[in-house]
Amino acid sequence: MHNLRNVKIDDLKDIIEINEESIPAVNTVSHMQFKSFLRDCIYFKVVTNRSQKICGFLLVLPSGLEYDSLNYKWFSSRYEKFAYIDRIAISKNWRNKGMGKSLYTDLENTLKDYKLIACEFNVIPLNQVSKQFHESLDYENVGFQLTENGTKKVSLMTKKII
Repeated sequence: MHNLRNVKIDDLKDIIEINEESIPAVNTVSHMQFKSFLRDCIYFKVVTNRSQKICGFLLVLPSGLEYDSLNYKWFSSRYEKFAYIDRIAISKNWRNKGMGKSLYTDLENTLKDYKLIACEFNVIPLNQVSKQFHESLDYENVGFQLTENGTKKVSLMTKKII
């Protein structure tokens, strides 16, 4: 059994640890950047276990930000309004227990002003778990992009929500 709740400033230390343990699926982010994400986000929740230990998180940003992310900029150049999944990370000991799906389902049920969710996952190096996860939730590929000086390639995905 797990629970979802909004992120509090005191959660950032645990969130950073989970984020760092999830590299290369996500990139490193400073405490200062996470604080700005907390200010700018439209969705930022943690998933906790029975003892309320943080096991993972999902961070979603609105379109229209000045955000120095190649993938965010790619979506910004093609879509007027979207909810951008900047990152999801689940602690290694808690993966494959439905926590990520709970976060995504909650996101879709929570978004009221957005009809499009955008995200990406690595295809080089291949993040097979993320590929299968997003495809199982009906996200569709809308393009590819090289990042990090050509060392990574991402599949850019969207999902329309009603």
